[in-house]
Amino acid sequence: MTNEIRPSVQSEEKEEKELSELKVNKEKNEKKIGILKDNQEKDEKKITTLKDDQEKVENKLSKLDDDDEYDYITIPPDGGFGWVVLVACFIINVIVDGFLNAFGVMSSDIRTHFKCSEFEVTLVISLACGFYMLSAPVASALCNKWGCHRTGIIGSVMAALSIGLSTYSPNIAIMWLLFGVIGGIGLGFVYLPSIVMVGYYFEEKRVIATGIVTAGTGVGTIIYGPLSHFLFNTFGWKYALIMLSAIILCCAICCIFMRPLEPIRKRRVLGVSEKIDDTIHKVMTPASSIKGAKVAPTIVIIPSQQDEELSLPDVAFEDENKIRCRTESGVSTKSRHSIRAEDAVRPLYKEDVLYPGDTRELPEFQSQPDIPTYVQQTTKVPEAVKESKMKAFWDIFLAMTNFHLLRDKKMIIICVANFISMAGYYIPFVFIVPYVKSEKGIEPKDAAKLISLIGVTNTISRFISGWVAKIPHLSPLLINNIGLLVGGTLTLFAPLCQTYFQYGAYSLLWGGFVAFHISLSPIIVCQIVGLERYSSALGLSLMFRGVSTLLSPPVMGAIRDITKSYYLVFAFSGLTFIISSLMHFALIWMNRSNKVEAADEKNKSKESQEKSVASDV
Repeated sequence: MTNEIRPSVQSEEKEEKELSELKVNKEKNEKKIGILKDNQEKDEKKITTLKDDQEKVENKLSKLDDDDEYDYITIPPDGGFGWVVLVACFIINVIVDGFLNAFGVMSSDIRTHFKCSEFEVTLVISLACGFYMLSAPVASALCNKWGCHRTGIIGSVMAALSIGLSTYSPNIAIMWLLFGVIGGIGLGFVYLPSIVMVGYYFEEKRVIATGIVTAGTGVGTIIYGPLSHFLFNTFGWKYALIMLSAIILCCAICCIFMRPLEPIRKRRVLGVSEKIDDTIHKVMTPASSIKGAKVAPTIVIIPSQQDEELSLPDVAFEDENKIRCRTESGVSTKSRHSIRAEDAVRPLYKEDVLYPGDTRELPEFQSQPDIPTYVQQTTKVPEAVKESKMKAFWDIFLAMTNFHLLRDKKMIIICVANFISMAGYYIPFVFIVPYVKSEKGIEPKDAAKLISLIGVTNTISRFISGWVAKIPHLSPLLINNIGLLVGGTLTLFAPLCQTYFQYGAYSLLWGGFVAFHISLSPIIVCQIVGLERYSSALGLSLMFRGVSTLLSPPVMGAIRDITKSYYLVFAFSGLTFIISSLMHFALIWMNRSNKVEAADEKNKSKESQEKSVASDV
């Protein structure tokens, strides 16, 4: 009996063990199933994420492919809100240039306070005017990087604070730094955006827009002469200068209106070289995707006689390091890639943005079917070897300080002629008031009005200069030369005047004739070097003007201190204008000589072709 029970107990124990093992295995399997489910969920999430990423990549690639066929450009509205911007720019010109041109009214009080020489007090305004011009490349680069409104606001605050604080200068040297250097740079940062915005907002109406804005210089000269005299006599020179600096601060309000335009998309119009590049790209790309295919990394284009055709030209293979070095032959260095939206709103990438003349007369405009295409073709963004946050700044700064342009003989003449003319330009503004007061016995109130008389005709000439330059058979260069020659002759003989009426007549005539030189110089520069190099040439000419303005007035002040007379000062000013006009006349002679040489070469080539045809027959 006992023996029978033992097997049954053993079998039960065995079954219990098997059941417990099954339970353990079941639990393990359930855990594995749970882990597998978790992994499956994770895998599904990964798959979903990968699909989303793939869609994003495809969308980006699609957008890139789409953008490669388009350029973003800004079209000048030629009106609308542009008129508000125009008024703001006009006010800036009134304030900035009016303030600088009226310094002659202030100089006597400053000299008396610091008990300094004519040389020392004149150095204040020469530093201000010199750095005002020398700051142009930096101001242009900042406008391109930060925008005109930010640059203008920074400049107005800088100028207002430095000029206001200069009234607390313990000596004239501190005033040189505050008023002259820092104040001049600040005024340059305010002034240049006002010129840029005219070209940014106006295309077809640019002549009238430029005329209105630049006339602000003359209007400012009219206003600031009597205004400065009144403030200095009523409140004293310190409080008067603080009030004038507060007016400069108002330029910041005007700069708020200088907002960038909204870019639009326009399908790219490829130039000849770009068409060739695009065709090569399309032909070569499929081959490079074939596994094991061997494609030369670079190619060189053998020029074809029919450049306009889009068909693929003959090609020869070349080493990678020698590719695309075609800028010397005149091919544009514009990137083959499209213009991005963030670059389209940068004003200085437009080649004509600083051009004050009628853009419709430019060959680049006449060769295009409409304004959008013209804007597209004249908006050039240099390719970056390496991406940089300051690229927009360095692109413009380096372009406007490109001294390689001085290899051109005509460019050397332009720069030297501008250097000489600016050596005498500010002398009547600075010295005529103290001159007629001290040597001719004219009342200070009446002497200050001479500055206003200069401003009257200066305003008229600046306003009409754009239209005068369009008169048939009358080139801007010739008008410029006549203005310099007449203005120089008048200044040379100005010390011979005896009465207030005679000095008033001199002021009216000189202000009118010299204004043509200032207004037409940019147009002349563009005609000499072309639109593509215009910004660089303008930057160089402004730098030469700035250096000249730094040196000339103090030297003339020193001559006045030594001779105790203003005769040599005005004689020097007159001679600078006459010499500059003669140098500009040399440009006319060079242009005619070049035309004759070109005509002779054309005739020779025509004769050689006729001879070759005759020999073949």
